Amino acid sequence: MDTKSISFIKINDYQLYVNLVGEGEPIVCLHGGPGSEHRFFLPHMIPLSKEFKLVFYDQRGCGKSDLSENNQYSMKNEVENLETLRIQFGFEKMNLFGESWGSMLALLYATTYPERVNKILLTAAIGVTAKGLERFSKELEKRLTEEDKIKLSELEEQLKIGESSIYDILHILDPYYVFSQETLKRKEKITFSSEVNKTIGKDMGNNYDVTENLHRISHIPILVAQGSHDILTPSIIKELFLEYIPHIQFVEIEECGHWTVVEQSEKMCNVALSFFR
Repeated sequence: MDTKSISFIKINDYQLYVNLVGEGEPIVCLHGGPGSEHRFFLPHMIPLSKEFKLVFYDQRGCGKSDLSENNQYSMKNEVENLETLRIQFGFEKMNLFGESWGSMLALLYATTYPERVNKILLTAAIGVTAKGLERFSKELEKRLTEEDKIKLSELEEQLKIGESSIYDILHILDPYYVFSQETLKRKEKITFSSEVNKTIGKDMGNNYDVTENLHRISHIPILVAQGSHDILTPSIIKELFLEYIPHIQFVEIEECGHWTVVEQSEKMCNVALSFFR
């Protein structure tokens, strides 16, 4: 039987929403966005709870976690939130499962607290510097139709004056993130914070670079599971990683876009089980 518990953990003057499922060695799932929430992983990764304690949580300002009054969102703050979560739950070491922006957070945390990490699984990965983000934008731009480029441009202008929402933008972008549009029906209706996305997105663009500290994680097993049709394809992602992390392993998830966890959940569960075991 899976055991399940939901709680809020207090960090300084705010609370983070945490959902624990299963028993065993912890796997902490780090959602993407920035600005998404833990339900991106649920219910798709539940099979892992037969062997592991799954830790899902909403990053600050996301989902059910408390907002920051002054939009004080940053990569560093998210690393410290994850460390506080580890301490409060008494985990000596954690396995990290990071998706998209969560793959970057996993590397940021591991290079800061290498002694606290057992293994790292990255999916929909971006790379080790902001160059990966730039490449992502360029590759996405190549795929967009002219009509969608115009729509997006209009919606972004309307967003600035409150006449459109982040959901209008995602409605146009989401089909580009999947191999099969049928997948869109399987994605949970999740919340998305445009403030967190904008603030941490800016921090990522300006400051994301873990290259100087990668020697600290040379002993940690790292696997990248990239969708065959991800915006950063498996061949691109190898270019972005191998020079910096020679011991990294790769697996290609076939017939899959950026949303590996949603689109090929069974394959991802199998990859995660064999890796974390």
